[in-house]
Amino acid sequence: MIAPVIILGFLGLLFGVGLYIASRVFRVSVDTRIERVERALPGSNCGACGLAGCHGLAKAIVHGSAEVTACIPGGERVAHLVADIMGVEAKVVEKKVAILRCQGREVADRFIYEGILTCQAASLVHGGPKECRFGCIGFGDCARACPFDALHMVNGFPEVDEGRCVSCGKCVAACPKGLFELVTLSKLVHVRCVSTDAGKAVRKVCRVGCIACRRCEAVCEFDAVRIENNLAVFDYEKCTSCGMCVKECPTGTIMDYRQSRKDLGLWPVKAVTGD
Repeated sequence: MIAPVIILGFLGLLFGVGLYIASRVFRVSVDTRIERVERALPGSNCGACGLAGCHGLAKAIVHGSAEVTACIPGGERVAHLVADIMGVEAKVVEKKVAILRCQGREVADRFIYEGILTCQAASLVHGGPKECRFGCIGFGDCARACPFDALHMVNGFPEVDEGRCVSCGKCVAACPKGLFELVTLSKLVHVRCVSTDAGKAVRKVCRVGCIACRRCEAVCEFDAVRIENNLAVFDYEKCTSCGMCVKECPTGTIMDYRQSRKDLGLWPVKAVTGD
């Protein structure tokens, strides 16, 4: 009776020593900053940073492969917290928002689509049912993709709530027409059209589309607007958001966001700090 107890005790001691040695030999050192940075992140795991989740971003920041400002939804507050943990100096970073490059909510359908009611699916059928082959299909893929409740379908057309938008880019990825772009808040004037059809063709299907009349190009004193392939294109490095092109545009394709952002408290732009 005593012998089995001794044997079992010896084996237990032997295995215990083995496990202790293995734990020391194969130990993986963990940088405690990873846990601290992860706790500072929002924990939404939205993927806006381009990584799988907040834990992956925390590791990337600590290992130096991501900036402390990489958490886009976290904004200024999180950037400060992470910068403090990493012991780096903050610098100015400007917030971005999603701009919808279409306002053709009244564009008619050219055929009756009876398939799956998603923009991705509808776009596979002759480019979608709308008369404008470049414009919004209106089935709301972008709104469903937004994890921050910053995009809503209003009468079948998406509207961006810039007060909630954190420029995560989910809408950019979701739109099969490429109608969303992330632009810094200080840029107040934008072309709300991506059609490259000739002006005459645009007029037939959309009253607010760009007709490439070149009046915006002519009025701009800063050489910031040019017509490329029948479409007004901004050079944001040169654009001062003076708004002259907005006044000159005969179709209202170019819009000034100054007042709407002022109403939301987003303009004048506040500096955001981070690494």
